[in-house]
Amino acid sequence: MLQIVKMIDQINKVVKILVGIFIAVMAVTIILQVFSRYVLGSSLTWSEEMARYFSIYAVFFGAALALRRQNLIAVEVLHEFLPKHITKWLKLIVQVICVVFFIVLIVQGFNMMDRVSTQQSPALQISMLIPYASIPIGGMLMILNSFAVSIELLKGVNEK
Repeated sequence: MLQIVKMIDQINKVVKILVGIFIAVMAVTIILQVFSRYVLGSSLTWSEEMARYFSIYAVFFGAALALRRQNLIAVEVLHEFLPKHITKWLKLIVQVICVVFFIVLIVQGFNMMDRVSTQQSPALQISMLIPYASIPIGGMLMILNSFAVSIELLKGVNEK
């Protein structure tokens, strides 16, 4: 079971690099837009759209990484008052609920991709499948990381 966690952590290393690339490309694009608008006096027609799409991917991929590190926002009032062994099971129940939500996210993401499959983005003229693919891809990454967190909870590794 811990081999699965190690494999998921290897995938997360790649995801972490991708998030860095997404944020860097987004920042460079915005800087180019500001430079072009205020120094050259001409706006780039595609920069805002490109930055938005990279931001969407960065958010979904970053949420998956935050889930793995258990750094997502949470209400932990119950954890303060419950015994540790009950808290462990409560966290597992929360992970199961999250996985159900992620499955819904993936299914609805694929449905949305089907609806926009014939559309092109206004400025970049790319298929709208590309930005909408972030939803099911992000959902799958979150399911993987939720499994890793659940396995570690069951094995008693890295308990917070």
